[in-house]
Amino acid sequence: MYRKGKDREALKLPKSDYLAYHVRALAVLDEPVIRAALAEGGILWRLVTEILMSDPGLYQRAVDLCTQGPILNKGKGCRIQVLPAENDTLFLDNGLTDSEAQVLSGTCLRYCGKIDLMELSWWPQPHLFLSSGFNTGIWNPWNEDWFQRRLLDIQEGKKMPQNADKWRSGLRLFKDMGKLADLVEKASARIMDKHLTHG
Repeated sequence: MYRKGKDREALKLPKSDYLAYHVRALAVLDEPVIRAALAEGGILWRLVTEILMSDPGLYQRAVDLCTQGPILNKGKGCRIQVLPAENDTLFLDNGLTDSEAQVLSGTCLRYCGKIDLMELSWWPQPHLFLSSGFNTGIWNPWNEDWFQRRLLDIQEGKKMPQNADKWRSGLRLFKDMGKLADLVEKASARIMDKHLTHG
């Protein structure tokens, strides 16, 4: 929570604030969250991969988790249904809560007056990334180039957390790529539907 500044004033944070985000994200990464974030793909997959690389033991555990089934944790944690139920069988996997996704995106709040708050994040929240032209269905070389440049700029104190409007406008660069991702998703859904429901 940042207590100073108005909406129009530029936010300038010390480098230690990004390190604090990193520590908070590590604290959220229990096994079901790691599995869910990696399966989510997109920006969450990349952020979690970056965070996990700072801890070799945790990174290896994440690799192992990807080859296992869902972690049900005796009813705790978020689960999502990944396929339609069939013969009283549910197909579940680990999922993320909105608050977990916000922590992994580096979300913070800033006072912009006596009672007004602005939500900012170091990285785009998943829904913003998914609706942008950066989302092509796979993490591509342009995504990685953008990620590495932004990460370096953050580490050098050149980039700060942004609000949703700035993320939307900044991620519009590849707007036609979103159309390609939609076509790939629709074609994939048709193929899966054909082979999973009639096979």
